[in-house]
Amino acid sequence: IQRAKEQHILICFIIIDAATSNDSILELQSVSYPNGKLTISKYIDTFPFPYYIVLRDLQALPQVLSDALRQWFELSTGNGSG
Repeated sequence: IQRAKEQHILICFIIIDAATSNDSILELQSVSYPNGKLTISKYIDTFPFPYYIVLRDLQALPQVLSDALRQWFELSTGNGSG
């Protein structure tokens, strides 16, 4: 991912999420045992990709992708003023 960033390549993970909140990736929990102590956290908080889109409405995909590309162009050119 770091090499892609250095070469100005955007890697964006698209998550097609469930329409209901009960089955959403945003509700998934992760369990860990740091120092032997049980810790429960939201899975998405430790998601391994720095750039991701959670998409619930597949019809919104073109608009969401165009927004993501626009934001990436703004960041990559240093023009974050909108």
